[in-house]
Amino acid sequence: MKKNITIKMPDTVPPAVAKAFTGIIPATAGLYVVGIINYLFSLNQTTVIDFISKTIQDPLMKVSQGYWSVLLITFLVQLFWFFGIHGSNVLAPVIESIWTTALIANMNAAHKGQALPYLWTRSDFDLYVWIGGAGSTLLLILAILAFSTRENQRAVAKLSLVPGIFNINEPIMFGMPIVLDPIYFIPFIIAPLIMVSTSYAALSLGLVSRVRTQIVWSMPPILNAFVGTMDWRAVVLQLINMVIGFLIYVPFVKAANNVKPPTEA
Repeated sequence: MKKNITIKMPDTVPPAVAKAFTGIIPATAGLYVVGIINYLFSLNQTTVIDFISKTIQDPLMKVSQGYWSVLLITFLVQLFWFFGIHGSNVLAPVIESIWTTALIANMNAAHKGQALPYLWTRSDFDLYVWIGGAGSTLLLILAILAFSTRENQRAVAKLSLVPGIFNINEPIMFGMPIVLDPIYFIPFIIAPLIMVSTSYAALSLGLVSRVRTQIVWSMPPILNAFVGTMDWRAVVLQLINMVIGFLIYVPFVKAANNVKPPTEA
């Protein structure tokens, strides 16, 4: 297109028709290039997709099931969010392409009555690590309502409670705000890392069934744990993580009580 290697129509031809002819040569070239590549791979009794799957996807899938990989992606999501960047969306190409693939494989295996091949899937983050959204902010909301004496934070927490139950945490993230807040930085990072560690350990030891059903990200806690695994022990693990996250947030909520807003200074 940049070299003007296109079919040019007379000026009397309507622009819409002329534009249709402009793309014929580039489209044909693209089709032939793709066709030749596919043909070359077919000589080895394989396809481009199979080649990519074996050389790139399979190694990534193996790496993704390691504890440090799960821990790293959790940390990065939290770090992005702290600076006001939607961590889950920024890292979606990695998270969705790897851990959603693991989820689909588990779903297919469950449908066939086979053993579930993958320990950690995309839904495990939502079930055990991001309860109420990234940072498990639903637990922060509960801690504020239970221990905060600051009316401004309590007001934001009350408004954020219902959205938080459905894993929508923008009201608390930007309303408090947690973004760039030096007090809540530590628990916002630490709580998910501890929760992902306990969850990974429980799954590794076989104490909880692996995820076998895809859940909607907005499904409330407790319900999503049972639907995703069809195992009551997953609900227990989620409740344990909720207690852990809640207890991690509590000291920082109490510390925030001693910090007066600028209007009260």
